[in-house]
Amino acid sequence: MFLFVWWCVRWSLAIVLFVAVMLGAGYYVYHEALTGGKHVEVPDVTMRPVTEASYLLAENGLELGPQKQVPDDRVPKYYVIAQRPASGKVIRVGRKVSVTVSAGSESLSPPDLTGQTLENAQTELRRSAFELGTVPRIAHSSPRDTVLAQDPVPSRLVSSGTRINLLVSDGMPKRAFIMPDLLGKPVQEVMRVLSPKGVNPIPRTVDMPGQRTDVVLDQQPPAGTLIQEGDSVVYTVYPSGFVPLPDAQHRTERFTYVVPDSWFEREVRVDTVDRHGTHSTYFPLQHHYVNGQAPRFPSGTPFTIGPFSYIDKMSVEIYLDGHPARSYYYEDGRPPTVTDHSVQ
Repeated sequence: MFLFVWWCVRWSLAIVLFVAVMLGAGYYVYHEALTGGKHVEVPDVTMRPVTEASYLLAENGLELGPQKQVPDDRVPKYYVIAQRPASGKVIRVGRKVSVTVSAGSESLSPPDLTGQTLENAQTELRRSAFELGTVPRIAHSSPRDTVLAQDPVPSRLVSSGTRINLLVSDGMPKRAFIMPDLLGKPVQEVMRVLSPKGVNPIPRTVDMPGQRTDVVLDQQPPAGTLIQEGDSVVYTVYPSGFVPLPDAQHRTERFTYVVPDSWFEREVRVDTVDRHGTHSTYFPLQHHYVNGQAPRFPSGTPFTIGPFSYIDKMSVEIYLDGHPARSYYYEDGRPPTVTDHSVQ
């Protein structure tokens, strides 16, 4: 009987202990699993080196979670760009915080391409770490293919491989005209008619005895054709040799000659010799004569010779009292070659 009672007491105590343990475990599970235990506020780790961010999270009972690296030319390499959960959010101790980290990028200043030709700009970009982007054009007073602006600008730091967009001049729009009729007009009229239109007259001389001299015999393009500023107009003429032909290739010069020292007045004559060897008297002309006498000038008198035009080459000969005194030789727009002759 005693043993039975002892057995009952022992098992009763065991059952009570088991129930107590179960109740304690249940309470622990309820408190930890359902209420979550201790909570902390997530610190702000953005714009910090990832190693510093890991240390700051550990101080608050949190862990650094997965890291995602992305290129960014604004945030230094290995610095935190973003985090999840965000700063200020309350979470349980021990949770992990995921971060996005800058992989960095090589920051460079684009070359300054403004004012260069498009060809030079393309060459410079090929030699650099950048690429050519879009190339829109606008009408502008700058010469065609001049770079007017660029994006990004030279003062901005960008990553290598960035596309540089260029704004390029398309030049000024040309004016359009209807080609006038030059047939039968004196060659002196050619420049008067064509000059306002900005086109270039080019003579084509022919030897056609029996035709009128110094008038337009043919023209290209023909009358009524649409032409633009800067175009060339070729006109056919049978030259007499006494009338200068308007030519877009002509050059204009001017100079001053001073009568040298002398005890007496000197007679001055100025002749011109064109590319064909044709001689013409520039001064004096018929209206300069007085009572059939050529004008005479004291020493020190300045003569302005010009403006006069020439094509390819031309000589200007100055005579004193009928003797050669000085010659000016012009060719292709270069400064003249001046030769002085001995005169008494």
